[in-house]
Amino acid sequence: MPERQNLPYLTVTTVNTLIKYKLEGDSDLRDLTVKGEISNWKRYRSGVFFDLVDGKGSVLSCTIWSDSLLYLTFEPKDGDEVIAYGNISVYAPRGRYSLQVRNLQLFGQGAALLALEALKKKLAAEGLFDPSRKRAIPRFPKAIGIIVGRDSAAEADLLRNIKRRWPLADIYDFPAQVQGADAPKSVIKAILKAQTYPIDTLIVARGGGSNEDLSAFNDEQLVRTLAACKIPTISAVGHEIDITLIDYVSDLRVSTPTGAAEAATPDQEEIREQLLNCEDQLKSKIKTKLSNYRDKLKSISSRPFFQNPGSMYQRTSADVTHLKESLELAMRHRLELKIKRIESLEARLKSINPENVIKRGYSLTMDESGMAITSAKNVKPGQTLKTKLKDGIIVSKVTEGE
Repeated sequence: MPERQNLPYLTVTTVNTLIKYKLEGDSDLRDLTVKGEISNWKRYRSGVFFDLVDGKGSVLSCTIWSDSLLYLTFEPKDGDEVIAYGNISVYAPRGRYSLQVRNLQLFGQGAALLALEALKKKLAAEGLFDPSRKRAIPRFPKAIGIIVGRDSAAEADLLRNIKRRWPLADIYDFPAQVQGADAPKSVIKAILKAQTYPIDTLIVARGGGSNEDLSAFNDEQLVRTLAACKIPTISAVGHEIDITLIDYVSDLRVSTPTGAAEAATPDQEEIREQLLNCEDQLKSKIKTKLSNYRDKLKSISSRPFFQNPGSMYQRTSADVTHLKESLELAMRHRLELKIKRIESLEARLKSINPENVIKRGYSLTMDESGMAITSAKNVKPGQTLKTKLKDGIIVSKVTEGE
């Protein structure tokens, strides 16, 4: 048997780290909604440590950090029945897991939040919150629609900032009721109406308020209507900490109406500055280009041809004259060779001309038809022959041949 100290082992740190990665990486342990009773509520500078307990005796350690405490709408205490929202977190050095809480609600209020959370999960499962559905907000809109409370501060902010930043855009205002039981229907009607206008971007906005004030923007039918809107949308409902369901389906979510105006428009001053920079760059490039062409033209114009265009023709004329002389010389040489060849052939012809042979003392014997007699065998007795000498012709008759 091998000694135990030689067996493979894991350190405590390694095991706790593995547990941390396993638990914190599990999607089922994220975005939890947990109901329980607060116990051992202890506040420290960094946050609060407490337990959630239920009637079955189970205990869940919880932590809520200082920055999240700022958004609580009540002062929690031991014995409060609450709904906690958060993720499971592991403190690896101690091997302890806990619920890291982002928000707390008293259970009486939490019932509505549970229903809202259920609706959120339902819509998310249908894909209405998928990032792939998000559309880009047009950079240079010709027309912007705003759905906002009539004569509200949000309406004033939107109108003022859109006109200030991008006065080229037309603004279509669709006032709607943004609070109360009839608010969802009013906003839905405004969304449907806005889609009948030539609008590039649609903003749905209202100022901050309580969860009840903003509840209209969690209405399922309103959320579905905005999700189906054919115009790119921006939601600007409440403040930074306020999240409604229309924020998940809109193409862009911002925290304030002013932020919506800034997200929907370019800044005309920035555009003007960019155009001026482009103008300066264009002028500089044109100036450089013209300077280069000017230098190139100067270089070309300084060449001999442009100084004296006739020089090219003079040089070509001299070349033609030289070629003409060379051609004539070659022709004379070739003609002389041909003449000498002819004279040589003429001399040869003269040397074999029978007339010239006769002049040297020879004679030529022919028959009556003038054909030369080249053999005695061709002569018959009684045949008349002609013998040509250099000074005349002798006619004779053959009497005998040898």
